[in-house]
Amino acid sequence: MPPKPNLDAVLERLEQLYGPQKAIGPNDPYEMIVFVNCGYPATDVSCSKGFEALKREVGLKPENLLDAPKAKLAKLMRLGGIVPELRAEKLKEIAKMVKEQFGTDLLAALKKCMLEEKKQSGKGVRGAKNVLQKFPVIGEPGAEKILLFSKLAPVAAVPSACIEVPTRIWFGDSGKNYAADYRTARELLNAGLPEIFEARQRAYLLLKKHGQEICKRSSPKCEICPVTSQCAYCQSKAADINAE
Repeated sequence: MPPKPNLDAVLERLEQLYGPQKAIGPNDPYEMIVFVNCGYPATDVSCSKGFEALKREVGLKPENLLDAPKAKLAKLMRLGGIVPELRAEKLKEIAKMVKEQFGTDLLAALKKCMLEEKKQSGKGVRGAKNVLQKFPVIGEPGAEKILLFSKLAPVAAVPSACIEVPTRIWFGDSGKNYAADYRTARELLNAGLPEIFEARQRAYLLLKKHGQEICKRSSPKCEICPVTSQCAYCQSKAADINAE
């Protein structure tokens, strides 16, 4: 069995190809939740269009969203993709939750959760994730991304739409269970990266970019991939061809 690819080497090759990556969108937890609900399908482009229109025409504060007519929110959400009426409702729901449950200051509530991390490792992160996962469309991957990019906790988040990238490179292919694949990829990054925000944000953004550009979910472009020589998926494909 060939050795597992070196994480540092893989990330270095990806950065040589794509250059240093920068996160798109806000880095405040509440605004990150609003951002991801502003587009559907939720790409950086679609979410940015809806978010910028919302920021410009209505404002982002919970009271702005609660006061805005739902029809106006739906009109703005059309800029970010399909089901605009549903996303307008979700914006209202988000604003109501933040106002009623967190006194309009979600960041303060999450920081309070993270104080528990000093008492027991993992407890603060779990508490903050539980809070975030109450919001529309925020699952565990989204919650961990928010914690990482808002610099609340240097968790080893994995880009949710590109989970196949690390699983292909290190294990040959993704499995049939998304949650299990996510945990496996997270454990890989957690073991291979220093527990600092910069390193883990860099890994997240480079793996995401690779999934968008080359290591696509349905049709990976292995012929132009810069990490083919280290990729377990490519090696297994080559072995299958040689065996025929």
